Formats: sequence, C-alpha cells, structure tokens
Amino acid sequence: MSQTLPALVTEAAALSVAGAGLRRYEMGTAVIGAGADATVVIVESGDNPRVCGVQDSSKVLLCGDPIPDLRSRFDFESPLLIHVFVRLDRGCLSLGIARCRGSALPRAGFNQCELELARPLSRAVLDAVRPVPAPGPVPDVDWVNDVATDPIRAMESFILGWFPAEESESAGDESTAGGLDGLPEALATFYRLARLRPAILRFPDPVLKPPRRASCSLGDRLVFAEWCGAAKDWSIPWPLDNQAGTDPTVWFTEDPYDPWFTDDPYDPNAEATPEEEPLSRFLLQFTLNGAMSSAPYGARTYAMPTERFAPLWNILRPVPLSPFAYTHERFFVAPGLLARVQGDEEKTIMGFAALHRGTLTPLLEHGFRWSTFHG
Repeated sequence: MSQTLPALVTEAAALSVAGAGLRRYEMGTAVIGAGADATVVIVESGDNPRVCGVQDSSKVLLCGDPIPDLRSRFDFESPLLIHVFVRLDRGCLSLGIARCRGSALPRAGFNQCELELARPLSRAVLDAVRPVPAPGPVPDVDWVNDVATDPIRAMESFILGWFPAEESESAGDESTAGGLDGLPEALATFYRLARLRPAILRFPDPVLKPPRRASCSLGDRLVFAEWCGAAKDWSIPWPLDNQAGTDPTVWFTEDPYDPWFTDDPYDPNAEATPEEEPLSRFLLQFTLNGAMSSAPYGARTYAMPTERFAPLWNILRPVPLSPFAYTHERFFVAPGLLARVQGDEEKTIMGFAALHRGTLTPLLEHGFRWSTFHG
C-alpha cells in the first residue's frame, strides 16, 4: 500500500527555518543555510553513494570544498539544531533533525561530515529521496568452481569480474612488489592483478605495496598484509626454500610490534599461528573480505535464529574455504552479491555486499532485522 509523503516546501521556506541573519553556502551539490536559530542542509535526491546526499535510512553525507565559517556549526557539541531537507521535483521534503557524526573537521575549515537523522526514514520516504535503480550487469560466480582445484585462477576471475577497470598512474608499473624476485605464484599474480585493478590495494586492511621483510622466532619473513593498523599481520617464509614450497603456509602474527623498543619496533618473539589455508587460497579469502569491506553497498543483520536464514541457501553458493581469520566467517556468493556468515546452529549474523543497490533490495522480502542496510 502506497504511503503519502509529507508536504513539500519551497527552498526559501526550508532555509527560513535557520532564522534571522541567514547566510547561504554551497558544499558540493548541497545548499547550507546558517542562521541565528539553526543550520539548514538541503541535499539533492538520487542514488549517489559516498557523495553528498542520503546514504541510507539514517545517514546523510556532506562533502565538498572547505567552508571555514561552518566548522563550529557541525561540531558534535554545537547547541544549534541541524534541519535536513531533500530537494525533489516539486519542492523540498523535510527529513527532520540530525546530529553530526564522523566529522572530518580540519583546522582550515569544514569539508565533510556524516549527519545522523534523529528518526530513521520510512521505506516510502527513502524510496522517494533515493530511488532504487535497476541493477546493472553483475559478474557471475563460475569462478567458485575453480576454488578447490585452481585457487589462483579463481582469484583472478573474481578480481577481474568484481572490481572495475580504472585509469591509474601505476597501470603497468612493475614495482608493485618492490622489485622482489621469486615471489610465489599466488602473490605475484595478486600484484599483477593490482596493476589491472588498483582497488585491491586500497582495502581498509591492505596487502602491502611493496611487501616488507622482517625477522621473528620463525625466521626471516616476508610480511605481505596488515590488519587493524599494523596491529596484526600476515607473512610467509622468506626467501622461499624447498621446505616452504611454491604455495607456502601463511602465518598470522598478533601484536608484531614491540611497544617498548621504538628504534626496532618489530618484535621477534611475537606470537604467530599458521592459517588453515595456504597462500593461494588465503589470498582469495583476503580479497573476498576486502571486497566486502570496500563495496559501495552493504547490509548486516542482527544476530537471529539460524533457521531464519534457511531461504537464502537456495540463493547463495558457499565458497569452499575454511573460516577466515579469527572472525570465523565463511563466504557465500550470488551474482553481484557477496555474503559472509558468522554463527552456529542457534544464532547467526549475516553481512552482505553488492555492486548495485538494487541487488540488496530483494533481501527486504525476508523480514530480517538489520543493523545496517544500504539497499
């Protein structure tokens, strides 16, 4: 059943909420009014992830050139209310009051912040201000068939299908691996693919460019990836020898840096444990995890009875890999959709990532309780 939207107002009426002494600014595509009584933000409607506008039912993003005059108004402790409107074809729709969260407020000015709405938008309002476009072309999942027998080929197919090509100054740059010779095939392939799809070197927890040599109780290592701001890392024996083989064991190291010795911070006695998967399969795990963290659209459920997710097993294909790292999450895929599952026979949490918002929207039909939903 369709719902009637609240009444629309003119831009002038929206800005008047700011009160006397109105000053008008533009940040990106947004209009900001600063007055004696409040701050008014007017954003454009549309499906624009990570640029100015509505991001989901509770978040509105502002970004653009710095505006020093506005810095204090978007401070979390500012006493002035922030009123948010969205510009539609026939006027401006009020989204209510918001608070500033996750601000990036440099001393030189104000150039970005996330606004959290006091009351999340209803589905009818969200669809009006951020219509769901039809999904575009999505990559297939045939690469899953190669995971058990040829994980390097599976990783290559997934990366080339999931991540878009882009122009990059480093395209064709052979220095990605730091000039190291004799890298195992899986790591050499990853760096080759990074020249074709640079996004895989921009994960929140990245593969290092170039990898770093280190020594620990296990002997000489090549650290190729870090996690949690280098609080943890992954490495392989280096240089490789006959014992390590062409697809070496990956070692996960907790707290690799000794806080007591800043002149030589890498702790040779840090505790390290072997990953269940060898390098070739681990890099596929790592890439799937990074793809989920960096996807333009995501969703995550609250913990719910595991049986509630039964309808999804007809949609999702399991990726035949062991649970990833210490989170014990398993990966599943469908065309244009990634999922990771953490749970047991009683309770489960599921996370999703998609290239197109419309790929997530059908999940609403299952009635899950969502902690995050970008669809």
